[in-house]
Amino acid sequence: MSDTSLARVRVMRTAFRKQEKADSLFSSVPSGQSETRRTKSIGGVESWHTFLPDIDAGYAPWMRTDGSLTLRIQQRCKNFSVCNVHNRLATAVYDEAALLGLPVKQKIYTREVFLHADGKPVVYAHSVVAAQHLYGAWHALRNLGNRPLGALLFAHPLVRRSALHFHALKPNHPLYRRAAVALAIPPQKLWARRSLFILHNAPLLVTEIFLPDILALNT
Repeated sequence: MSDTSLARVRVMRTAFRKQEKADSLFSSVPSGQSETRRTKSIGGVESWHTFLPDIDAGYAPWMRTDGSLTLRIQQRCKNFSVCNVHNRLATAVYDEAALLGLPVKQKIYTREVFLHADGKPVVYAHSVVAAQHLYGAWHALRNLGNRPLGALLFAHPLVRRSALHFHALKPNHPLYRRAAVALAIPPQKLWARRSLFILHNAPLLVTEIFLPDILALNT
């Protein structure tokens, strides 16, 4: 990684830590859901939907990618990299604990990264899983470092994925603010999608937030 890229990473991490202090004011919203994740809708207080007719045209092909988003980005840029923001126990955002079948106040393991294409951040990825699964189905998460999670998810033959759900994040959403630290001029909304990946009955929730520079890549 170049000196310029390292400096950018340090700036983003500093801004990220400041934003997390503000995010701590938000708490999860309880919801009762079973663990039959493959067929159940991912709903919740943020009104995520399996179909959004008004997705901005430039973002729609990226958001509706069925396969590996990481691979698609890699195929459309010369230099791809992962900027690892953090991997640690944290508080769930809104309905995440319920989607994982966990009590509201229970800490979850969070991995947050920026995906860079040709030196520009194009996706902010937020992945959460129950801490106990780090020593079981999802043990590989602990040592990913700056490697993309997508390579793991789509290479494992036993991993199953739920339907994609979409949402337009506004500035009051914690994940919007975390993604926006990489942007000089954040837009009024950031398009996002999420889905559950199931391995040995252990759910992993992955949320991907699309940043404006992804529009510079060929779809």
